[in-house]
Amino acid sequence: MHKVFSIFKVWLLLYAVQLHAKPLAPDLFCKAFPDIPACAGSALKCSFCHIPASSSTNAFGSCLQAHLKAKQLPYPSTRETMAEAITAIGDQDCDHDGFPNKQELLAGSLPADANSLPYADRCTETRSQASASAPRWNHCTADLAYVYQKVWKDFCGEPPEFDEYQDFKKLSPDKKKSALTKQLDDCLASNNWRGKDGVIWEIGHYKIRPVGSVKAGEDPGLIPIVDYYADFNLFVYTQIDGHDARDMLLAPYTVSRTGGGSQPTTYTMQSPDRLRDGQLMQPQYRVGLLSTFWNLGFYLNFTGIARVLVAQAFNAYLGFTLSDMQGLNPPDVSLSKFKDYDAKGVARSECAVCHETIDPLAYPFRNYNGLTGTTPNQVFGKGTLADPSNLGDENNLIPLSYSRARLTALDQSYPGIIEMPETGFIFGQRVESLNEWAQVLVNSDAFAANLVRDYWKVLIGHEPKTPGEHQEFTKLWKDFKTVHQYSVDAMLHDLVNTEAYRVP
Repeated sequence: MHKVFSIFKVWLLLYAVQLHAKPLAPDLFCKAFPDIPACAGSALKCSFCHIPASSSTNAFGSCLQAHLKAKQLPYPSTRETMAEAITAIGDQDCDHDGFPNKQELLAGSLPADANSLPYADRCTETRSQASASAPRWNHCTADLAYVYQKVWKDFCGEPPEFDEYQDFKKLSPDKKKSALTKQLDDCLASNNWRGKDGVIWEIGHYKIRPVGSVKAGEDPGLIPIVDYYADFNLFVYTQIDGHDARDMLLAPYTVSRTGGGSQPTTYTMQSPDRLRDGQLMQPQYRVGLLSTFWNLGFYLNFTGIARVLVAQAFNAYLGFTLSDMQGLNPPDVSLSKFKDYDAKGVARSECAVCHETIDPLAYPFRNYNGLTGTTPNQVFGKGTLADPSNLGDENNLIPLSYSRARLTALDQSYPGIIEMPETGFIFGQRVESLNEWAQVLVNSDAFAANLVRDYWKVLIGHEPKTPGEHQEFTKLWKDFKTVHQYSVDAMLHDLVNTEAYRVP
């Protein structure tokens, strides 16, 4: 069934490209309006203008098409023409909900969904008439006793003791704030939050995507092949104790974990020591979770070009789905050297529209080897890789390491692939190495917004919806880059002070 759905998505993509020839509309839209909630720190989805799983337009997309047809204008192909077209329908109310498109775009509601409304600010204005029947809460004066209970449950995983709660309620407002700050710090050190299978561990699941059946080491699966707990250890370490969260994709080091159960869980950075620290990758070529044993073995495997790996990375660390055309920003082909290096047909016009972005994204992985040229016994058994002295240098064909011999071996199956450059492009920016690639990614707005969004969804229960939530969320991820210096702990202290978190 999954395969059939994937084939349908490919067909739909080709159909849309052939009919409309405007697959980069999301990128143009956000270049024209970078500060609206739908684009700030994010990427527009095709469903903003199209009906999901269909090439048909929704109410907003139909308004845009009608305007272009009436004015006999071509579909926007530049930022300027896109801005002109959207501005021209700004005063229309495409979904007939009583609010013009421009108000919905600025507020963060959907101009194609009559159930998505640009609510007024809950503290300074009354709600719209459409929401007059909604429950009314005191949104502007925080109930710190309620927040205290919520912090206990969300971060510690249990409610406070009755006596503790009663003592908290008796404190003065200032002392309540101090007690709340201390309680959050205590909970951030709890096993519920940072331990194995705790909250952070669960957030790491869609980034690491574990497969229990092949798990080796602790908690082995039916076919114990590889231990990915090292990836979880690194991820959690970068999220706690004020560490720089960007290290999840930059770290040359590994992390060990001790404790758990009735004992506090402790994560300790290990000095890079090839093979002895559990990784075959040379320390100078390590880029955090991108170059781990698990990531290269599972997502690169025996393939020549790391398309699946970069698609997973964009989804996990930016929240972009390349197959939905999010994040497509093709560089000039004369600069990217894009061509069909592995004879997969990606240079065909209906394929190149995406692969002119995707393939240059993958080029910096050129010399990062998955399992090419190796046997399972070599990698997972007691073969030549059991002794660090057998690893050789980067000119040897060694799995799960930086290997210049990789494409020489693959050239026998894909003649010409050896010509693929290592220089690549990400967000239209030229990079000479995977480390530079990772630096551009983790310093982007999308990386900060996506990580903050991970915690927002866990603690608030949904993505930002209302104008107030969008405003608080945008400030939070922007502060995460600057004020918090990529410290998740510091960001969480501000998150629990948002109205979105404190309102029942």
